[in-house]
Amino acid sequence: MTRRPAFWLWAAACTLGAWIAFHGIGAQVAAFPVGAIVGVALLAPSLAVGVWVLRRLHPVRSHPLGYALVAVSWGGLAAFGMALPANSAFQAVIGKTAGPGFNAVWGASIAAPVDEELLKLLGVAVLALMAPAAVRGPLDGWGYGALAGLGFQFAENFLYVLNTIVLTGATQDASAAFFSFGSRVVGGAWWSHWAMTAVGGAGLGCLLGRACRTSLAIAAGALLLAMALHSWWDAPVLSGVLLLPVKGAPILLAAIAAYRLSRRHYLSHFRRTVHAETAKGVLVPGEGHVLAFRKWRRKERWGVPAGEPRRLLARLRADQLELIEDGLGGLERDPGAADRLRADIQLVRHRLGSGRDTRAPDRLP
Repeated sequence: MTRRPAFWLWAAACTLGAWIAFHGIGAQVAAFPVGAIVGVALLAPSLAVGVWVLRRLHPVRSHPLGYALVAVSWGGLAAFGMALPANSAFQAVIGKTAGPGFNAVWGASIAAPVDEELLKLLGVAVLALMAPAAVRGPLDGWGYGALAGLGFQFAENFLYVLNTIVLTGATQDASAAFFSFGSRVVGGAWWSHWAMTAVGGAGLGCLLGRACRTSLAIAAGALLLAMALHSWWDAPVLSGVLLLPVKGAPILLAAIAAYRLSRRHYLSHFRRTVHAETAKGVLVPGEGHVLAFRKWRRKERWGVPAGEPRRLLARLRADQLELIEDGLGGLERDPGAADRLRADIQLVRHRLGSGRDTRAPDRLP
């Protein structure tokens, strides 16, 4: 992955974004170190939990941690840092064309959705260029889009911690940090940036999986929907604290709907491929049930002697899942990959000695 130009683009963008963010908020961090430390201490665990949950939402196997961290880093460093001057410039244009009064009320709901959603979504595209097998369809796009949005959300929440300290007179830094955490994370994390970018990411994943006019239209529609949801959240309507669930519900429901559709697409392909590969003799009847559930693969693994047998079983299952997902598409798809995987599956199965260690359990969900 480090040999690809996209990796260095990712590294340069994250470095640039971090540098811009440091120059934008570094003085506040230095002025309020206690509040900044408390803010990070509160926000970091929620970020870790969010990454764990979003990775586990994949129905068959979690997204690789390395790829997840690439997406989170893009959102929290590259997208967030570059969004600061982009939003300022966009709102300056709005202020000059529509007037400062209009910009004060509606500027954020116009500029931020365009700048931030495009910048966050670029993280999914850069990851796909870095590791073409990472994004093979709408479910991958949804997951990595949500992770990029989560990284952006973490950085923005930290900025709000600092802003809250200033707005409260800089007399109770820790209390301001707790207040900001409660309002931004406890009260608003359910329908924030992760949900908006997940919607756009699902559309982009559809396009990256199979490029055609239909997938292009889906990707464009998903991006516009993500921008519209973001604009709705930033718009000066239903601004009361008690109305936040009402305002946030459409965003959360859109993210859930995109996830359900993406999940159904993935599982439908999974079942078709398992049936076809079983008919070819590549998979043993019943293996598809083991492959579809983490708990059965984990239980099966612990039932095999440690050492070489367990390593071979892990390799067998990894090859089988890779074969199933290969048919989803993606950038730079290798037409010979499926045949190589089938050959490796047969070789590993032979080395295991028999199909006894890789049969499905008698009791299936």
